[in-house]
Amino acid sequence: MVLNFGAVLSVNAGEAKPMTVQGETITTGFDKRPIDGAVQVEASGLVTDDHVDDADDLDRALLFYQRSYYDSWNNELGRELPHGTFGENLTIEGPEDDKVMLGDELCIGEVRLRVTQPRIPCRKMAVRLGHEGFPSRYLRSRRVGFFCSVMEPGLVRSGDKIELVHRVEDGISMADLARVLHLEPPNVESLNRVLACFALPPALRTKAEKLLRRAQGDDGAWSGDRALLVTARRREAVEVVSLDLADPEGTRLPDFEAGQFLTLSLDVPGADKPLVRTYTLVGRSEDGHGYRIAVKREPAPADSPDVPAGIASGHLHAAVGVGSQLLARAPRGRFAVKPGHRPVVLISAGIGITPMLAMLEHLAAQKRKSGRPVHFVHGARSSHELAFGAHVRRLVASSELLHSHLLFSRPAPEDVLGRHFDEAGRVTPAVLERILPSLEADYYVCGPAEFMADIVTGLIHRGVPLNQVHYEFFGAARSLLGEEKTEDGPVATGADGRPIVVTFARSGIAVPWRKNTFSLLALAEQAGLRPEASCRTGLCGACVSRIDDGEVEYAIDPMYGVQPGQVTVCCARPSTSVMIDL
Repeated sequence: MVLNFGAVLSVNAGEAKPMTVQGETITTGFDKRPIDGAVQVEASGLVTDDHVDDADDLDRALLFYQRSYYDSWNNELGRELPHGTFGENLTIEGPEDDKVMLGDELCIGEVRLRVTQPRIPCRKMAVRLGHEGFPSRYLRSRRVGFFCSVMEPGLVRSGDKIELVHRVEDGISMADLARVLHLEPPNVESLNRVLACFALPPALRTKAEKLLRRAQGDDGAWSGDRALLVTARRREAVEVVSLDLADPEGTRLPDFEAGQFLTLSLDVPGADKPLVRTYTLVGRSEDGHGYRIAVKREPAPADSPDVPAGIASGHLHAAVGVGSQLLARAPRGRFAVKPGHRPVVLISAGIGITPMLAMLEHLAAQKRKSGRPVHFVHGARSSHELAFGAHVRRLVASSELLHSHLLFSRPAPEDVLGRHFDEAGRVTPAVLERILPSLEADYYVCGPAEFMADIVTGLIHRGVPLNQVHYEFFGAARSLLGEEKTEDGPVATGADGRPIVVTFARSGIAVPWRKNTFSLLALAEQAGLRPEASCRTGLCGACVSRIDDGEVEYAIDPMYGVQPGQVTVCCARPSTSVMIDL
């Protein structure tokens, strides 16, 4: 089939340059302008266009926006907007979103493209249009445009005809896809229709699956505290115990993503109030119905012997055993393996092994489906401090796609090289460069802050893009990419005259709230955390987190009503001291 789809009115490209957004200076190529002549299109998009945020997302290589939508905005805003205003690569004369189908294949001369997804606005649009709330207005207008991937490269220019050369049978329109995934509450029937589309990109499939679990009520997000029974306790290393947790009535606990954690509320003798702590889910319990967590007993700081040892971890080690009950909140956290095609490298030290073990199990189960090589690299002092070492070896032995490299910094006399560990020393960027077939991979890093700072900065200095390096803090968080920023804004105070303090429960840090900070998300990132976020304008829901204490107000009203006990951190500001589950 060959049908007329429309024509290219303008080819637009942008140069990467600084833009101040929500008080933060970023580098972006969003500011696009029309260019003359023919432009080469490659797999990543226009060669003259600087890609920053989506440089690695080939499903978003080219953004299309329709002239009819420009006409509507010009009328509403009372001014003439130049082509490229909305960050699109191609301004077109063509059908609106309800007539553009997922999987449509388009030809522009020798260039062949596939329609992949609707466009969802981001905070940079607010700067370009001069209004903080414009991204929400844009999405609600349902005039969003669409992205394409590049199937065959070539040249495009203004005036080129666009032809529709193929349409899949199970397609869904861009308008319906935007409505189901971004505009309406999760609906089982609509989401199942979306998931049935073969052409759905992996990132959107993951989002749709999460929304479906939420719509069906089996996303694991039970409300409030839930009593869980300790059914088994094991000594995994000198200072590490694992606890198996189950529902007292025998009901199978909900599924969770590898890398997520449980939040426990602990009644510790002598404490004024319950202690809230988070512990990574290592995996399922032995029977497959419950959860398993690992707890390292935290000693007093070596340089501050007068400071008490970890109260919560000490309580779990000394006073909790089989038959005990613990209050837990539903699994949370976004430190999880993202879909992709590159090899995966899991790097950890000490108790940082716990999320990596869960990820290794997940990847081992997915090995046939994904085909991604996995390299597990871990550092410990000796076999006495190594938790779950035998389990790692069993998993790695199950597939030729799985590899491990264990380093002991101080091997015990009984530790045998080649049997208990692979190398004496510590995990460093130089070690990774030597043992890995290639540095082109997706990296997941967990461990002490100094360890992660060394690994993350070392990988980046060796040319690994930042968006391929993901990390999780255990203990106090800090910036990993250079010196700490000195914030000179005044500290905000609450109605009681006391400083407003934001506590990030997962990371165990407390940070004063300063008046010149835009949002809780910005504060978290200044503290070295990397919460999942996308639009940064309250539209997508990616950053929604649990709020355990305190009150917030919104600089931008979130697209959806926020559920009790949750907060959209990208546009929220604390009005009192708060505790956020990050």
